[in-house]
Amino acid sequence: MSELFFIGDTHFGHKGIIKFSKTKGLRPFKTIEEHDEELVKRWNSVVSPKDDVWHLGDAVFGARNIPIIGRLNGTKRLVMGNHDIYDSHDYLKYFKRIVGAWQMDGMILTHIPVAEEQLERYFMNIHGHLHQKVLDNWRYVNVSCEQTGLTPVPYDEIINRWAEYN
Repeated sequence: MSELFFIGDTHFGHKGIIKFSKTKGLRPFKTIEEHDEELVKRWNSVVSPKDDVWHLGDAVFGARNIPIIGRLNGTKRLVMGNHDIYDSHDYLKYFKRIVGAWQMDGMILTHIPVAEEQLERYFMNIHGHLHQKVLDNWRYVNVSCEQTGLTPVPYDEIINRWAEYN
């Protein structure tokens, strides 16, 4: 039986993400190669080839790094982020689907969080983009790498969080 996971902001190949996150101890790597290898390792330690993963944006930095996605387990779908600017043909080699946003089970999946008035239509917004920042509203779930231990988070864990508030 397959499981469903979420993650955002892997930033494979983005040297600047180490500097951006290092001061907070969130991506404690010396090189981008070390960073990328550790993220691949962590991803594949929880996601099996039969699982499904929604990547909520900013997958890679630099088109030459897109093939790293092929090393990740699971059937992958991408909600485009502000750094996902390369030709969709290149992404579709590794992602089953590419979208700007996706509605699922009464939730909205986005890269950038939706405006609060838009949240009225959904019970939850699973998003990335904010990295270490968390919005002060339980209906927003930030799955940026910095929030998930650099590892995809299972759907059940997100739903359990929702159940705590209801």
